[in-house]
Amino acid sequence: MDTFTLISAAAPVARAIATLTAARKLPLRVDCLGEIEYPEDDPIYGSYTVPHTVELAQCASLAEAIACVERLARQDEIATGEDGALGFLPRLFIVRDGEHCLVLAGEPWRRSVRWCEPVASDGEARLIVEKASKLRGEASFEAGWDNHSTARSLRFRASALEGRLVDPSWRQAARAALFQAA
Repeated sequence: MDTFTLISAAAPVARAIATLTAARKLPLRVDCLGEIEYPEDDPIYGSYTVPHTVELAQCASLAEAIACVERLARQDEIATGEDGALGFLPRLFIVRDGEHCLVLAGEPWRRSVRWCEPVASDGEARLIVEKASKLRGEASFEAGWDNHSTARSLRFRASALEGRLVDPSWRQAARAALFQAA
């Protein structure tokens, strides 16, 4: 057998492996990180919020996941399934694959979504990790001084920054899907 025949015979096998690998990563799961509000035991004290993640949907493709997130961002309310909750404030939509790798993330913004641009390289990813780590350190400092609102805000800023840390196997697809959706 010559080299061309070997390469030609290997092509269907390579496509089959790629298809099986992609199938293992589907469906995509859409979650939302946010704050859920509960009433205090005594009504004169009002309410309190806690960070909460809500599983919203499963999608068969990246395009479907983007459309789902954009539809959810236009809604007035996101159902949490939590009894006794007064409401839920969405802060970051997260799309993950079947292997729990980050595919895409976006912040709710004016009844729309401001998508987090996927990093272009591993070097850029390291810079993002450093910045997010610094924000989380600042959040820890603020929490130590009982500035819990400021600490919470800094943590969400770090999470939004980390939304750019798309898994390397999804970076090109995420960029292309966002370009198409725009």
